[in-house]
Amino acid sequence: MRTVQVKEAWSQRSQPSISGEVQPWERKGLRLTAYDGYEAYIGTLPPEERKDWRVGVYDDLADAEFERLLRSMSRIPDHDIYPVFEEGITRFEPQTSTQDYFLKQPNISIYKGNDDVAQLMLAEARANQRFLAHSHVNLGSYLGCVVHGGRIVSLAFPKYIGTLADRVSKARQLGPAHFPAEERERCINGIQSAVRHLHSLGYAHNDISACNIMFDSSGTAMLIGLDSCAPIGEKVKKGGVVGGWRGPFFWKQEFKQSSIECDELSLQYVQNWLISELSDKPGLEEL
Repeated sequence: MRTVQVKEAWSQRSQPSISGEVQPWERKGLRLTAYDGYEAYIGTLPPEERKDWRVGVYDDLADAEFERLLRSMSRIPDHDIYPVFEEGITRFEPQTSTQDYFLKQPNISIYKGNDDVAQLMLAEARANQRFLAHSHVNLGSYLGCVVHGGRIVSLAFPKYIGTLADRVSKARQLGPAHFPAEERERCINGIQSAVRHLHSLGYAHNDISACNIMFDSSGTAMLIGLDSCAPIGEKVKKGGVVGGWRGPFFWKQEFKQSSIECDELSLQYVQNWLISELSDKPGLEEL
């Protein structure tokens, strides 16, 4: 398995832009991450090379191009991204599975030279394991973790159809009838129910977004992305930004602690975004 992912790299601006406008964020080029089997790499491309690349995942690069990119990148130590397997966590064997599944690898795009990525992955495995005993119809299912060399290298989930962001994008192209109001309402109500379920167990999600809501084959909305989930009151290690999924120019309130308020505001943000994207009513995106 050889894949490359290209993402925008942003940084906070300390000086006004050339035009004199004060913009809090600026593009710093493109950030690259790559997997060659279980070996992970990270690097950057300068802005002038942006014309040759589009943001996204590349899994069909020629070997020569893939190896050229790897030579410009740095290998990430396994122990920084793959946590040691813990007894009590369900294992998943892809070779023996009879159902469609998705394998989630560590999010190495946020790697900062320490083992935070591994700790996030372990926290997500623990959270999913915990919620296996407290399931909810709108909470994403969990199949277990894939173990290699004594470390968790990926988490396995049922293969869902697509994200809420994908569905809205399609409805904007083909017309709102492809995602009618009653289905949108059912989606939001289902996710709200899943969020309240988490809260009843003493947890907050902290990263509710149109990218962390998916649909199964029956059209049921599923809340995924439990790597940001933490006991209420604990420090947030991922997420915590209302509207953060849309990029820094759309960020709203930021939370440093896992909280019900963050979830409620984030869900309201998604709901308002849905209205503004699929209707002609202006000004409904503001919270």
